[in-house]
Amino acid sequence: MSELEKIIQSINKDSKYSLVNKGLRYIDTKKIPFSSMRMNYMTYGGIPRGHITEIAGEENGGKTTLALDVVANAQRLFQKEWEDEIEALKGSDKASDKARLGFLENTGCKKVVYLDAENTLDDAWMRTLGIETDKLLILSPQQESAEQLFEIIIKMLSTGEVGLLVIDSIGHLISQQAFDKTVEEKTYGGIALALTLFSKKASLLCSKYGTALIGINQLRDDLKSQYSAFTTTGGRGWKHTCSVRLLVSKGDFIDEMNQKIPKSRADAPAGNLVDVAVLKTKVFKPDRRRTVFTIKYDYGIDKIADVVELGLQSEVITQKGAYFYFYDADDKLMLYKERELQFQGKAALIDFLRAEEEFTDEFAEHLIKLV
Repeated sequence: MSELEKIIQSINKDSKYSLVNKGLRYIDTKKIPFSSMRMNYMTYGGIPRGHITEIAGEENGGKTTLALDVVANAQRLFQKEWEDEIEALKGSDKASDKARLGFLENTGCKKVVYLDAENTLDDAWMRTLGIETDKLLILSPQQESAEQLFEIIIKMLSTGEVGLLVIDSIGHLISQQAFDKTVEEKTYGGIALALTLFSKKASLLCSKYGTALIGINQLRDDLKSQYSAFTTTGGRGWKHTCSVRLLVSKGDFIDEMNQKIPKSRADAPAGNLVDVAVLKTKVFKPDRRRTVFTIKYDYGIDKIADVVELGLQSEVITQKGAYFYFYDADDKLMLYKERELQFQGKAALIDFLRAEEEFTDEFAEHLIKLV
């Protein structure tokens, strides 16, 4: 054994895990999916677990709704993973499996933590989006500084029991320096230093325990650059630590049939489009840069709108005049329950997809493989 190999062996023994390895051990990044198919397509599956993601944008752009949609999906995903692992471990005689089973039964499934720094969460809207609010751990600061909140979050992440943590929002956190001064006194630097140190610690814990961390951020006018119209709060260190950065902006208002409404006639819209751009990615290919999804004010993200648009994009759904047709791989008209899938008008198509949830779910999985 060479001197270097002895040193590596000693390092791995002291660290109690394989700190030094030969070659890269590839691990497929798990994701928490969005309800929007177009968002899942753009991000190759959703929010990456074990990484930090930033969702930035202007006010009323859809940032919080998008994050809450991930929260709802995370709760369902973590519960199913917990149940599946419990079932797999039952009946095993291995001591390690019995210990793991006892741990899971004691801790329950992975938890979702939401830091509501703005204190603006709406219980009714959260339930509309499918969130089990009684199972959600909510941090509601009253007089805590950013530094104090970051320490609390680090402690929670260190348990390994948190599967998703959302900070809403970074721009609303107040540094200890600002807390200790009056409003007339100037403060410099804001939370940039504290956020940089926090993000470095948090990224290691997220990677270790497979936790997804979402930081919702606000836009500010960039007065220092003539090339960039905006910047985000929190300094450069936070941006570098984020594995994914998404920019969200509010699009056109729409009616019940997802038709765009001019702002001059948008007295009572049914929803609006949301434009999303990928500013940075380190966990999936950067070949899908922009997309659009739909928010309906009655129930949240409109999954059916995504199915229709992706169906048309992949040409599985073809529009000829006012008619819509479903074609299979052999260019034959598709059948479902002995019915030819052709519809006069988008309203009839949408009504069918809403009524036949089983077909819509299977069709959506088929579309993701095609686009």
